[in-house]
Amino acid sequence: MSEAEVLALLQAIAFADYTDYVWIEDGEVHIRDSRELSANQRAAIAGIKDTGKGVELKLHDKQKALELLVKLQGLFSQSEEEAVCVRFEGDAEELSL
Repeated sequence: MSEAEVLALLQAIAFADYTDYVWIEDGEVHIRDSRELSANQRAAIAGIKDTGKGVELKLHDKQKALELLVKLQGLFSQSEEEAVCVRFEGDAEELSL
């Protein structure tokens, strides 16, 4: 898998929106036909199951995908000057985070 493919997959997950999969009309939830979904929309789906009372659609964790995108693209990297140092009172130890 190439870097471009990984980035595309993470972007698909990070920017997925529930309206890609369902819509609400007159108080009823309608599910889009899976054949209408793009490959990126399908990739964002973590699971689908019939609960007996309806269908449950679960998407992959958007926040985690965004965190990985930021990390992979080097955004918001912490510099040495921004390092946090914590000193515990009464102890001679110092912990850098």
